[in-house]
Amino acid sequence: MKFGYFLSETVQNLRRNLLMTIAAISTVAISLLLLGGVQILGMVVNNVTLSWEAKVEVSAYFRDNAQPAEIENLTRDVEAMPEVEQVFFVSKEQAFEEYKEIYEDQPEFWQNVPEDSLPASLRVKLTDADFTEQVAGTIRGAPGVDDVRFGGDILKRLLQVNSLLRTITFAMSIILLVAAAALIANTIRLAIYARREEIGIMKLVGATNWFIRIPFLLEGLFAAFVGAIIASLAVVGAQWAVFDNLGEQIAFLGPVFSFSTGEILSVLGILFGVGCMIGLVGSGMALRRFLEA
Repeated sequence: MKFGYFLSETVQNLRRNLLMTIAAISTVAISLLLLGGVQILGMVVNNVTLSWEAKVEVSAYFRDNAQPAEIENLTRDVEAMPEVEQVFFVSKEQAFEEYKEIYEDQPEFWQNVPEDSLPASLRVKLTDADFTEQVAGTIRGAPGVDDVRFGGDILKRLLQVNSLLRTITFAMSIILLVAAAALIANTIRLAIYARREEIGIMKLVGATNWFIRIPFLLEGLFAAFVGAIIASLAVVGAQWAVFDNLGEQIAFLGPVFSFSTGEILSVLGILFGVGCMIGLVGSGMALRRFLEA
């Protein structure tokens, strides 16, 4: 009986303040969508980082006048490093063949290039990308080495950009979540004000504060829950329409945009959890001020 009463009162409150409820739902949905975007962006960058780290290698390019003994000594010393998994020697001829393969469809890039114009090199695969700078620094001063290159700088920039984007998006989502809580609180205040005489009568006949509060709490939860549903559908839709399709059409993006069911469910769980919290906070703000404890 009580549940039916609470449900009926909640529906009436929603109807009385329909426009405010729609505004609150929309704000919750947008803010949660931004929050979901932060989570998805974090997973994308994490996949990029893992993929990149798996491919990071140090390349040591030899001078044209490097002696065979210098190359052999460096190869032996690098192979002995505990941070190194594998070492590959790439001759001038092999480097040229790889260059041709890269620009196979653009022969003008290599037809007039002498086959011995590219330097020989050592490609060093590491056990962990964290050792990149350490190993590169050791190789850089070796006899016969002209230059040492690795992808550490690109990875650092990627992580910096990711950190900046996540900070900005997270800040925007927090601002919108606060606005959503304020909108829900204002919606509840209007509902309380519209029913102030009825609430006064209920108190006179002995209704408890919680009996009066529950329909308003349910109203705030409803707005937040619907907003969370909209945001979740948008996240799942974006994952299917954008990420899955891009992963299928562009092969190298497949691992980057590949998310497990558990990862997606964790994002949705965060959205619903935060949404319900916002609904309770917004309702609580209004009830604490306009109804005596």
